[in-house]
Amino acid sequence: MNKTDVVRRVARETRLSQRVVSDVIGATHRLIEETLRDEKSVTFPGFGTFQTSQRRGGKVKHVRTGEIVEYPARRIVGFRVGEVLKRAVRGENRRGKGIAGKLSALLTPSKRRKKE
Repeated sequence: MNKTDVVRRVARETRLSQRVVSDVIGATHRLIEETLRDEKSVTFPGFGTFQTSQRRGGKVKHVRTGEIVEYPARRIVGFRVGEVLKRAVRGENRRGKGIAGKLSALLTPSKRRKKE
């Protein structure tokens, strides 16, 4: 599933235009990027947490030449999955119960969806 698919499904589910949904998703991405750039984490309870961490620099041996190559320290982005999402992916939550059920129902392609 790509961004276009998500925009279409959310627009249909919320009865908002695809342009509005796309703008909201874009604004959300920019906000997450800015927050991570400031070295703060972004948490969606039950869904997960975006966070940055520092990787150390070091030295490695080039396989072909045998030359020692240094690589710099850098910041990386990580995502820790929340418990509710973990359970939903494992199938431990029933649909329609809390945010995981709604996310699962929204993002799971199906021919016919039950009305809630």
